[in-house]
Amino acid sequence: MISKTKFSFESIICYVLLVLIAAKLFSSGMFKSNDYIENELSYSVLSEGWEQVLADGRIVPAEVPGDAVKDGSNRFEIQSTLPDSITEHSWLSIRSTRQNIYIYIDGQLRKSYYRTFEEYGRTTVPSFYLFVQLHKDDIGKNIRIVGSSAYSSFAYDINEVVMGNQMGIWYYYTIKDYSGFVLPLIVFFIAIGVLSILLIVSIYSKTSRRFIFLGLGVLLYSSWEVCDSHLRQLLFYNISVASDAAYMIFSLIPIPFLYSLDILLQKRYHKSNMFCALMIASLSLVTGYLNDMGHVAFIFTMPFLVAGAVLSTIYMLITIFIDIFKKRLVENKITISGYLGFAFSGVIAGVFFAIKPETPATPIVNLGMIMIMVCAVVDMIHSYVIDRRDRIVAEEVSSAKSQFIASMSHEIRTPINSIMGMDEMILRESREEEITAYARNIRDYGKSLLRLVNEILDYSRLESGNVNLIEETFDAEIAITSLYKIFEPIADKKGLKMELREHGIKGRLLLGDNEKICKMIGEILTNAINYTDEGKVTLEAFIEDLDKTDETGHDLVMFSIRVTDTGVGISDTDLKKIFDPFENTGEKDGQSGMSLVVVNRMLEAMGSRLSVRSRLGKGSEFSFDIILKKAGEIEIAGWNTKPIEPDLSILKEKGRYYSEKLNVLCVDDSNMNLSVIEGLLKRTGATIKTAISGEEAVSLAILEQYDVIFMDHRMPGMGGEKAMNMLRKHYQRIGRKIVIIALTGNEFEGARKKYREMGFDDYLSKPVKTFDLEKMLWTYCEDMAQSPPEVVDESCPYDDIFDDIKGVDGINTDNGIKYCGSKELFVNAVKTFVDTSDDNIQMLNDLINSKDLKNGVIKVHALKSNARVIGCGTLSEHAAFLEERGDKGDVETFWNDVPKLLTEYIELTDRLKAICQEHEVATDEDSLMEITPDELKDAYSAIEECAISLDYDSIEQILNELAGYKLGDEDKKKVALIKKGLAAVDNDRIIKAIKAEGSE
Repeated sequence: MISKTKFSFESIICYVLLVLIAAKLFSSGMFKSNDYIENELSYSVLSEGWEQVLADGRIVPAEVPGDAVKDGSNRFEIQSTLPDSITEHSWLSIRSTRQNIYIYIDGQLRKSYYRTFEEYGRTTVPSFYLFVQLHKDDIGKNIRIVGSSAYSSFAYDINEVVMGNQMGIWYYYTIKDYSGFVLPLIVFFIAIGVLSILLIVSIYSKTSRRFIFLGLGVLLYSSWEVCDSHLRQLLFYNISVASDAAYMIFSLIPIPFLYSLDILLQKRYHKSNMFCALMIASLSLVTGYLNDMGHVAFIFTMPFLVAGAVLSTIYMLITIFIDIFKKRLVENKITISGYLGFAFSGVIAGVFFAIKPETPATPIVNLGMIMIMVCAVVDMIHSYVIDRRDRIVAEEVSSAKSQFIASMSHEIRTPINSIMGMDEMILRESREEEITAYARNIRDYGKSLLRLVNEILDYSRLESGNVNLIEETFDAEIAITSLYKIFEPIADKKGLKMELREHGIKGRLLLGDNEKICKMIGEILTNAINYTDEGKVTLEAFIEDLDKTDETGHDLVMFSIRVTDTGVGISDTDLKKIFDPFENTGEKDGQSGMSLVVVNRMLEAMGSRLSVRSRLGKGSEFSFDIILKKAGEIEIAGWNTKPIEPDLSILKEKGRYYSEKLNVLCVDDSNMNLSVIEGLLKRTGATIKTAISGEEAVSLAILEQYDVIFMDHRMPGMGGEKAMNMLRKHYQRIGRKIVIIALTGNEFEGARKKYREMGFDDYLSKPVKTFDLEKMLWTYCEDMAQSPPEVVDESCPYDDIFDDIKGVDGINTDNGIKYCGSKELFVNAVKTFVDTSDDNIQMLNDLINSKDLKNGVIKVHALKSNARVIGCGTLSEHAAFLEERGDKGDVETFWNDVPKLLTEYIELTDRLKAICQEHEVATDEDSLMEITPDELKDAYSAIEECAISLDYDSIEQILNELAGYKLGDEDKKKVALIKKGLAAVDNDRIIKAIKAEGSE
């Protein structure tokens, strides 16, 4: 589709102004000669009336400019009469051709230019423009010019004699020598500009470096022309040095072009190119030496230098044509075209020089130089565009690959999680040894598979550069000794000895990503133990002060880790590809070769690298060094001394956590989350209380003392952080230790550091899992642990309703059981989800109308967690997306999409509500007992008292007892309202329901 060009009013005005300016310039005679040039820049060439005085005294007519009569004296002497056009501003000028020049007026030496051999060290002198000032009284006087040289080839050259003012004379010389001075000067500045751009671009693009030598060659050529120009005395004070520099530069010109062509032709003729460059360099050194020693002047070795330049140019042409005929030229065709133009111009100039050395052929080469520079710049831009396009394509491919790997890994991980969740249920409920043995194998290999998937995800993130290093304070000694304590029993179980050697780590608080560092060391230790069948594994940790500070003023240290083993070792062949993600150096016991690849990539992100030394059959050594900061006074003051252990199986070592002495408070604005975590905690034997808000949590904590508080960090009203701070102050006043764990639905890298900085002891991500919950209790409440009672095998009465829920689209019951801990808790969570739905739907509708973004995000956050708990991933992901949009301030997307989320929520709750009602109706009314009005009244009174005192557990017990009695329709409605109030943990609604009349 061809798009139409649109002209704005502003662009039309600009075009009109440009046309008017151009018309004004042309109509005003911009390019015509003006009076200033005609009058002020005055000059005239004195070519008439000259006579030559020969050595024998004879006088003959002389042609100026021209060749003097050769009389064997190696000098010329010409004379004439000065014209009557002389003014006070008149000067006379003549150019020497490597001659000493003397100007006499009326028999008096007025000006001379000469160099002796002793002074100059050469038998020739550089050419020079000699100026002599004239006066009015010089009119009609005799002028005599004498020129001499040691060489007859220069001695008899007579150049133009020009008279006028200085500006006029220089103007004449500049116009005459335009191609030999002005054009090279233009090329010189262009070459400097292009070379500067190439140098800057080459820093960011390696492909641009091939043009640098080419730019250097053009710069050398233009420098030679400027230094060798007739007008060089306008630029250089010492023209003798400039003259010698011109020859030296000329001798080196072919070398950068040979280097550049070598790169452009992909080093196919590298040896011959380097040989040619070496010959040119040798020729340059020899001619320079002969000139400096006074043996042979540059002017006489110039034919050899020209021959070297022409031959090297012909050689370059031959190599280019060979590649053209063999069709090897795939890249840099534009630059090669410039080379051809430059080479042909150089050959033509060389031919001209051979025919007539005094005829300037450099304009032809200048055109070739300009051509090669233009071609190089165009080629560079073309290469940049192609490279940029290829890089974008490569980035897109890499991104697509990373996304594909991540997507596939997530797709694989989902069924793995389901399998492992069901496997955990088998291990928990089965009493048959053979079945549990199979289940343990499933668990072990499932963990290995899950670990591999996680490593693929880690590698994908590292490859795409999406790695976030968290800087937190940690104790190096605690980190290393914790790793040793974890891996020493694993090594011992395999019959291996494990040693710990450390130096300088005691009491050292460092700043770094402790979690990643521990994980990397853990991966290396796992690898060492896995590939060692006998002998020992040694973990060594060293810290060395570097006596340096960073920009923040922190002292720097070198944190070194070395792990050695006496295992199978690695062959030299495998050692070369150990960090190749697509090469596996061996598998054993479910281990993959990805671990070390991920470790090495992570170390590269930290500015280090994993070093490996190994001998096949003897063992291996893995080591790395990381530069870390020492913790300063501020970090030390705020450091929490609780160690961060790697996520290894603490439950496998210590078993199930149980403590009847433990007093726990769970705080969350979602009753469903409270129901789930309460159900998970039941098997711990702890006394459990719940609070629906931060305010209620503070009130309960003042009335009763708790050992552990699980606190949702994001709640309406008083948030988790504020409530935590108030509870900290309260428990500090009474001198009692309290552990406060943050509950969050947003797990992210660095979460532990963030919540510890807030003041929490640790955090758990929702949905909370049994493993994580009991691991946390073991970590912080080990001193209160007791021996658990014998497990009683109980059958589940929820099979029928569970089967119906399983048939609901969008609910993954396997995930639901995994998150809730058991089938019973899962069914209860679904019922709670349904019971609280009416209030949540009404609240979402109110928020849509009021556009209260803050509370809207909080409500969506709660729905995300609730849906995830019952295994409804689609609804949970939709809510998570809206939560993210709300957090980022995308108000439009948030409020446009919340109604869609609400529709999904209503459809799901309607289906679940129908299932729950069906199973409630199925209750046998005839089996229920009768209840008297007084008993019912007492029950309502007891519920009201419990509601006033916030004793929701007692209310639940009373309602469970009422479920065994026959109730009238009005009382059934009242009990239903009380249940809704209980589900919402709203004592006002419970009291209002009790006092309601009739159908309320």
